[in-house]
Amino acid sequence: MGAAVTAAAIGSYVYSLPDECTQVVVGAVAYQQCGPNWYLPQFVGGHVVYRVVADPN
Repeated sequence: MGAAVTAAAIGSYVYSLPDECTQVVVGAVAYQQCGPNWYLPQFVGGHVVYRVVADPN
């Protein structure tokens, strides 16, 4: 049984994403959608992290 996906706080950062995420391109920007949560990949300190953002649609 998979882990439940809960709402993440907008503006927070995570260092890895759940397996069920899919890439969605909105306005030439590639987001990751994981259940109800949307993430924007960014480089911070030479590493990829994911910032929680509002639904871009």
